[in-house]
Amino acid sequence: MDRRKFMAHGLLATGALSVGKVKADTGGSAKKSESPRKMKYRKLGRTGLMVSEVSFGTYGWQQTPVLGFAVEAGVNLVCTCADYQSGAAERALGPALAKYRDKVFVLSGIDCKRNPDEPTMLRRLDESLETMGLEYLDLYVPHQADTVENITNPAIPAAFEKMKAAGKAKYLGISTHSGQLEPMLNKAIDLGYYDLILCRYNFMEYKSQQELFRRAAEHNIGVIVFKVRAGARESEVKALEEKGLELGQARMSWALSNPDVTSVCAHFSNFGAIGNYLEAINTGLSLDGAELLDQYRQAFDSSYCRNCASCTEACPHGVNVADILRFKMYFNQYGFEKEAMARYAQLPAGQRPTQCESCPAPCEKLCPHGLNTRAQLLEAAQILALA
Repeated sequence: MDRRKFMAHGLLATGALSVGKVKADTGGSAKKSESPRKMKYRKLGRTGLMVSEVSFGTYGWQQTPVLGFAVEAGVNLVCTCADYQSGAAERALGPALAKYRDKVFVLSGIDCKRNPDEPTMLRRLDESLETMGLEYLDLYVPHQADTVENITNPAIPAAFEKMKAAGKAKYLGISTHSGQLEPMLNKAIDLGYYDLILCRYNFMEYKSQQELFRRAAEHNIGVIVFKVRAGARESEVKALEEKGLELGQARMSWALSNPDVTSVCAHFSNFGAIGNYLEAINTGLSLDGAELLDQYRQAFDSSYCRNCASCTEACPHGVNVADILRFKMYFNQYGFEKEAMARYAQLPAGQRPTQCESCPAPCEKLCPHGLNTRAQLLEAAQILALA
C-alpha cells in the first residue's frame, strides 16, 4: 500500500475522512480468498534482515508450544527481554530456540530506565544467552527507555561495541513506551548508532508518529511497533466484542499499512492467533475494518490513556500516571495480572497514587482527551496493590 492510501485509512480511523473516499481507495471490504495464507517479510532497515511482518512478543507469555507453531507458519523474529516476568519469558524460550534457532532472529535486552552501566549490561547479556541457550543475539535492545537521558546513556553504545566484538550481539536498538517517545526516538535517529527502534503505535495515537517513522526510514533504521490494540477494551462494548476477530485483524492491517513499519510485535495468546494474523497480513485493511476502528475510537476516546504523560507535570505528588495506567491495562485487558502487580510493586512509593483521593486532580485539566484520571488511578491502586 502506498502512502496516499495509508493516509486515507488512517484518517478514517480518526473520524476525519468520509467513508466514500476510503471506499474509493480500498475497493470496499476485503474478500477472503481460497489461496493459503502465507507470512510476508520486510527488510529491517540497515540490518538487512528480512523479518516477518508479525513478530513473536513474549511479554506475559510462557507457552513454548505456541512459539513452535508460529515459527512453522513463518514468524522469524522473537522479541523478548531479560526483565519480562522476572526472567520467565527467556527461560520459556530456551526449549523452543534449541529447536528453531536457525529459523529465527532473537531480540532481547534489559530495562534501561535506570541507566544501567556498561558492566551490568555485559553481565546481563551473558546471563540471557545462558538462559536461552544461545551463542549470540541478533538484536540487542535496551527496553523501557523513559527519558532522553536513557536514550543517550553512553554506556549503551560502549557495551554494545564490546558485545559485537565478542560475537555476542549483531545490531543495536532501543525500545520505549514513553509519552515523550517522539523527541526521544528522533534523538535516537540523530545519534546514528541505533539500527532499529521499537515503540507503541495504534490508530488512536498515530498522527505525528508518521513523520518519526518516515525519518527512521530515510536513515535506514528499522521500525518495530507494539501496543497496536489501543487498550484491547472491546469486551466493554457488546457490538465490538461480537466483532472481536475482525477488529483484531483490522488493528494489525492498519499498522502494517504504513510502509515505514517493518514488523508488528504481537501477543500470541493461543494457537489460533497465528491464523488471525496471517489473515490480516494477506487481506489488508478493508472498509469494514476501518469502520470498526472508528467505532472503537469513538467508544474509548475519552477513557483510553495514551500514556502521553501530559498530566504528569501538574501532579503535586509526583504520581507516575502513565506507567500506573499502563499496568492497569495489563491487569484488566491483557490478563497479565501477576506481571502488572509486580511492575506496580517496583514503583517507588512516592510515585504511587496514595494522595489521589483527597487531591483536587489538576492532572485532569491537562489531559488532552478528558480522562477521569483520578478515578482510574484509584482503581489501579486497588487492583494492583500486592496483598
